[in-house]
Amino acid sequence: MKDWRSWVYAGVIAALVVVTSAPGATVPPARAEIPPHLGYGVNVRFQNHVDSLFAPLGFEWLKLWEEYDPIPTARYPYQVLFLIDCTQRSDDMEEWGDAVETIAEAGRGLIEAYEICNEPNRAEWLSKDVSPFQPDPSLYAQMLQVAHERIKAVDPAAIVVSAGLAPVGRIEGTCGGWNGNNCSAMDEREYARQMFLLGAGDYFDAFGYHPYGFAYAPETDPTSVSNGFAFRGVEVMHDLLGQYGLEHKPIWATEFSWLRDPSADGAGPEWCHRDPAYEDNFGWMDVPEVQQANYITRSFQYADENWPWMGAMFVWNLDWHNYGWLCNPARYFSVRKDNDTDPGAPALAYDALATIEKRPGHFGPRLAIASNGITFLADVDEPGIITATLRPWNAGYQVLTWTASVAAGLQVTGTGTLGVQVTPTLVITTGLQGTPLTVTMDSTGYTTGTFIGHITVTATTTDVLDTPQAVPVTLLVVPEVYRAYLPVTLRSAS
Repeated sequence: MKDWRSWVYAGVIAALVVVTSAPGATVPPARAEIPPHLGYGVNVRFQNHVDSLFAPLGFEWLKLWEEYDPIPTARYPYQVLFLIDCTQRSDDMEEWGDAVETIAEAGRGLIEAYEICNEPNRAEWLSKDVSPFQPDPSLYAQMLQVAHERIKAVDPAAIVVSAGLAPVGRIEGTCGGWNGNNCSAMDEREYARQMFLLGAGDYFDAFGYHPYGFAYAPETDPTSVSNGFAFRGVEVMHDLLGQYGLEHKPIWATEFSWLRDPSADGAGPEWCHRDPAYEDNFGWMDVPEVQQANYITRSFQYADENWPWMGAMFVWNLDWHNYGWLCNPARYFSVRKDNDTDPGAPALAYDALATIEKRPGHFGPRLAIASNGITFLADVDEPGIITATLRPWNAGYQVLTWTASVAAGLQVTGTGTLGVQVTPTLVITTGLQGTPLTVTMDSTGYTTGTFIGHITVTATTTDVLDTPQAVPVTLLVVPEVYRAYLPVTLRSAS
């Protein structure tokens, strides 16, 4: 039989290691199989193409741009990401906040998610009248905070996505005091790092990034190509999130694709490759039409199978097929081809996207509790009130509310009378995601032994994953508690 000092020591250690922590520090316990997580989406320029061109794709997400169309006036039967344009905004934070709030009020009930600005790590992300015009992560972090606060005040369920960063590579130099910045573009990795250091992680529900594939297959290891210019370069951004305690934040690919060789659209053999504006910047990355279709569909498959942290993915693009001049690359990223009609003709990628298998993800709340259980340690001769705290939180999207209840259990070991139940008390029985759930235990009347019960936490709305959850509660009553300090020390019984 164990010496009683041994199991008192074990009890002290058990009590010390029961920790309730912040969401970012603990991976939520696996309660169910990980559900499908991707959102299948595409960037849409004009809303008059939603029914005719978007609907046949069978996607559930579309991304609309404030630059081209205002907030829709009626509810779409799809989920909508709305890009808030920053190119014409003032850097006055009050004016910026008012503009965002106006958009959120118009979009309430119509828009699921908002992306705050586009590619702020490149110049021209703000109006040329705004200073500084060059990439500035500090200014963007302020704008993101204001936008997040204004949107959540109007529509708490709305998803806020940080601006999709452009993969611009390992840039040298310093501009505005920022390393990796040449005043025209800032290294996306350094930009993200500075955002996180500035506390921007508190002000987005999903991190936006643009994992373009450039000239390479979607499975290409980013360490094998210059500048990490590959679809899987997004893995580096996920690692960065983890380095700053943000690994629980999903990434949304708010733009991604491969560039189709313009000659496939009748631009004439090598026509655009003789245009310096095209060739010097984009010519090296274009691929045959069939390869574009193949790579885009394979990228969805790769993300589905390998990236549980990836959320919505938006192909760039649906309908920029007749945009700008003949060799404007937006035309050839489009999954439509210009044929002198408004809708254009389908590229091979359009038909491929319409027919691929889709496993739409879950974009509602997900209940998580940052503790696998509570252990209370009590001295049988010194009964009293003991307190611990749980923190139910939302590992998904939107808003989660919960209720909690107590279920008593039986004594399982010791010398006390069988049938005595452990009955913890809850200070509150309902709350919002992140609200502390304080649990108290009165050890009065308990004899030496171990007593088991549990608390049940349940979401109050439907469409919530991993609900209900049972949290074990253990009361360990011992003959004498030797007070533990760090490092742990026990007094001798002799």
